[in-house]
Amino acid sequence: MDRAVKVAQRAFVLRSRSAASTMQPLNDGLRKVSACANNAEILRVSVVPPISQGFENDALFQSRRLDQSSHSPNVHWLDCFAEVYKRGYESNMVFGTADVIPKENADIVIYMNQVDPKDVVAQKLKCPGQRAILVMLETALGARYTLNPKNHVAYDAVFTYVLPLVDGMRYFFLPPRAFYRHRINTGVPFEQRRIGCLVGTNRRFRYRSGVFTMRKGWKFSLRDWIDYVFCPGELISLRSELGKACATYPNGGFDLFGEGWDLLPETRNVCLGIPRQSTLTYIGRYRYYFAFENHAGDYGLISERIWDALWGDTVPVYLGHTGIDQFIPRECYIDARQFKKPREMLDWLYRAPESTWEKYHTAGREFIRSSAVEKFLPEAFAECFVRQIAAIAGRG
Repeated sequence: MDRAVKVAQRAFVLRSRSAASTMQPLNDGLRKVSACANNAEILRVSVVPPISQGFENDALFQSRRLDQSSHSPNVHWLDCFAEVYKRGYESNMVFGTADVIPKENADIVIYMNQVDPKDVVAQKLKCPGQRAILVMLETALGARYTLNPKNHVAYDAVFTYVLPLVDGMRYFFLPPRAFYRHRINTGVPFEQRRIGCLVGTNRRFRYRSGVFTMRKGWKFSLRDWIDYVFCPGELISLRSELGKACATYPNGGFDLFGEGWDLLPETRNVCLGIPRQSTLTYIGRYRYYFAFENHAGDYGLISERIWDALWGDTVPVYLGHTGIDQFIPRECYIDARQFKKPREMLDWLYRAPESTWEKYHTAGREFIRSSAVEKFLPEAFAECFVRQIAAIAGRG
């Protein structure tokens, strides 16, 4: 039997044991994999995960992580890739992380991290005929150069959240991705909730020259270099300012979670440390959740943060992608851009009556249970993604 099929059978058994709630029945899955053994058109897809550790051994497709970092409890954002793994069987595709299906044994290699362009070229020279696909999962903060088409020459296709690049032929849209609906939580009543919480790392923003990155083979335009050095639109500094402002309120009301807050004398007393559980399980104890991206602009990444708030049963206070209302109704979140400074925003949240909160809260709950959200669910993402992979491979 083909090695890739054996690998897929072994991986399917492991996934079924560890994530039964998101798997098809084991026997059904094994029959699908075994059926691929008799099909000469089976497509082997090797996936290089976003980071080198934590997603190996197909953990990327199992909604789990193998590392012990501050991010490890939050695996719900991986639901879309668990669904891709399952949907692949229906199209005779075997997906595996690069340690399970080595790149040299694959028909397609999907890169989810920012690999040096010369390494992608070297891989294609090593395996002529192999397709290379870039999936852009990372923020554009200080990394506008990664959006430069000159850095995509080695790729046969690019999945990106930057709409101006999308042409439907080589550049495909990577939409915001929500979670499985069974993860939707219900929080406590309004009167039992604290005002708000901020979850994120507090760190200093550092400026860079870009010389080392260019030496690694990345192409920079003048605008790319300015973005790399000065990072216009960065929200890391604002997030730190917000955290400090949260700590000034009498009798608390605002809590901070994450690394670095305990190192600042201003925030030490309101820092609750690094959560050891999923964000979805505790933010329902707050009225508002600060869903701040790392970068603000019209081409930024829409991360899982706003979905965390909606699924975790709180009202998101959003700042990041300026076109967020193209994807999520304005009635479901508070747009932080309407406030000039963190203090003004916190004062408003602190005094907002239950009726105001309930208006946003109800809109959010209705949205995530409606048909309008279905295009962002893992099932819709997987159906579209697998279909586009098939077309890139020449099957569509």
